[in-house]
Amino acid sequence: MTLLLLACAGPEPEPVDSTPSVETEAPIDSEPLVETEDTAPPVDTVVPYVPEVTTETIGDQEMSNDWLYDKSVLHTVDITLPHSAYAGLLASPYTYVEGRVDIDGEYFGSVGVRLRGKIGSFRALTSKPKFRVDLNQYVDNQRLWGLESVSLNNSVVDCSYMKEAMASEIFATVDVPASRMAWARVSVNGEDYGTYVFLETQDDAFLRQHWDDGSGNLYDGKYVWYGGYNYTLLDFALGVDHLYQLEEGVDNGGTDISDISQALTGDFYTKTAAVLDWDAIHRAWAAEQWLGQNDGYVLNRNNYRVYFDPDDGKAELVPWDYDYSFLQDSQWGRSWNNPTGNLAYACRYDTACRADWRTAVEDVMGELNAVDWGAEAEDMAAFLEDSLADDPKPVCTGAQVTQYQTYIKQWGNTRGAYMTTFWGL
Repeated sequence: MTLLLLACAGPEPEPVDSTPSVETEAPIDSEPLVETEDTAPPVDTVVPYVPEVTTETIGDQEMSNDWLYDKSVLHTVDITLPHSAYAGLLASPYTYVEGRVDIDGEYFGSVGVRLRGKIGSFRALTSKPKFRVDLNQYVDNQRLWGLESVSLNNSVVDCSYMKEAMASEIFATVDVPASRMAWARVSVNGEDYGTYVFLETQDDAFLRQHWDDGSGNLYDGKYVWYGGYNYTLLDFALGVDHLYQLEEGVDNGGTDISDISQALTGDFYTKTAAVLDWDAIHRAWAAEQWLGQNDGYVLNRNNYRVYFDPDDGKAELVPWDYDYSFLQDSQWGRSWNNPTGNLAYACRYDTACRADWRTAVEDVMGELNAVDWGAEAEDMAAFLEDSLADDPKPVCTGAQVTQYQTYIKQWGNTRGAYMTTFWGL
């Protein structure tokens, strides 16, 4: 029965980048990582702008910025880079340079701009890169409706431009902390770069949106990249605790991460319950399985954040980066019955932990089944149609866009049946 239901979902359309094999465990990209061209349209030097911002206004803006992620609004993001900054990003794409940005008519005269993405999604500045715009890099307390920064995704491995949007709706529906998103039309020095995913950065502003006390430690669980195809996947009890990068909070030498690793020995479920919020983790994993997130913690030890809530000292695994979602586990030679992540593997084979995981799936499915996800996908496709049709830097052909979007519409109508069969609900 399970095989029949999987077949009904249909094959994933051929992606723009090749799907990684079991051996590589990470997306593969053949485009060079650094361009050598040193030309850019001449622009004026940046002019610093210091807004009048107080702690109170920042808090008020953070609590009322949902409109930034309204999926019926196409934002405009106009980035201006002086010649030296443009050349700097060509030579060192991950190093911030100083530029200007206009977001929906709100001007910021001095911001940090760098490129994002690694093995799977990196594109050079002259192509269609991911961007990070840090409003606070050069001017303290410079905010866009409470936000310190803006992340812009190029969607180069998702022809539909809808995977991250659907993921954000799924997580919100089941109350799992995850980035909100919308879409934007982006330009650089007046050149139209086309349609982008306008993504909420997971920083201290994000933490305050989801936890009463957002001052805890947030670590990045994405693989550590050394260039080319050399990287280290991060997981607990692998002797790599020191490689988790602290994104927010206070450096304690990684002792909180080490506490999780040490709890994996002996009476696993009892010991980890003292340092992990299992209820939250089980719900997040249930949502990720519904999404077919092949590149997350459970199946690939990748694309997750670890947040320690000061209220109880326990950690949650926060989902991140969903462009390799909406995939069957078998497409990467994986199985949800045989997780790769140490925590998920141990839970799968611990009777009590697996039972609680199944209960969380049942609760999550009750909430997800109340939504017509096929109709949600239909609405998103209709909204994106015009912007994708005249994108001057398309990552896919029109036929590929239609194929991917149709696939996601069908996924939303069939995934619930798969989950019900898999867990015997």
